[in-house]
Amino acid sequence: MSVGKVREFDVKNGNWCAYVDRLEMYFVANKITDELKLPTFIALIGEQAYELLSTLASPKKPSTLTYKEAVETLRAHLQPKPSILAERFRFRQRQQLTTETVAEYVAELKKMSRYCEFGATLEENLRDQFVCGLRSEISRQRLFAEGNLDYTKAVALACTLEAAERDAGAVEKKREQESAENIHKIEEKNCTVCGGTQHRAVECRYKEFECNYCKKKGHLQRMCGKKASIQRGHYSFGGRKSLRGRANGLGVHSGWRSRGAGASAGGREGRAAHTHWLAERPERAKPGDSEHEDSADDYEPMYQMSLNKYSPA
Repeated sequence: MSVGKVREFDVKNGNWCAYVDRLEMYFVANKITDELKLPTFIALIGEQAYELLSTLASPKKPSTLTYKEAVETLRAHLQPKPSILAERFRFRQRQQLTTETVAEYVAELKKMSRYCEFGATLEENLRDQFVCGLRSEISRQRLFAEGNLDYTKAVALACTLEAAERDAGAVEKKREQESAENIHKIEEKNCTVCGGTQHRAVECRYKEFECNYCKKKGHLQRMCGKKASIQRGHYSFGGRKSLRGRANGLGVHSGWRSRGAGASAGGREGRAAHTHWLAERPERAKPGDSEHEDSADDYEPMYQMSLNKYSPA
């Protein structure tokens, strides 16, 4: 009983050299002698491969060839020897792809080096291309810093750095997910009706109440968005108009007021320092509304600035 099984060769998509390597191992495992190698070879390669061999060997018949002649005839046709310079050029251009791991990148470099005929300098060339073609800039710089770096050590270090980077990324991703979940939980607990943190808006007992400010249902006055936006406008100090009397919700009220000690010796009515009163401006009144006419009394003093000793430049 034979050991193992060798399938028919796929002429269109198969790798002839790899197929022959497997066939050689089959001969060894089953202790097939040199005299039986050709008959066994012809029996195993399949109909399409046999027809191709017959065409290439014509006018000779495949049965008149030796085993080595039959293998070489098919190899020259299916897998001709490539140009060494072309193979080395492709090898030098190979870099790690974004979807490749370090192990997969190493395997591809080894595969491409088979036809480069580096000989005794194989590992040195593999090391150089491996390090220079790494996708990770951090790993490449780390390997550059190593002294007496050989091919085996370079691959081992790169795999370790890749694993560390992958683990760090997984930890960071987990932290981001936990942070997002915590924010989501906080947002779920905050009530937009009353501002409470122990229930959601749909569970709030004030959800049918009417706001005292905007007269709309669904929130209390302290959660009113309209009121908050107006208050932000009143206390804004930005822009050029903030220096004028009514800009950005602030009013400036100027006036002379008597303060006894400030009276002059010339008999004139005592004149106090010219004081600027900066006050919060009330809501803008509609035109013609006498109840909201601008006056000094409409302004609640916030702070004062004395200009008594101020002299223009």
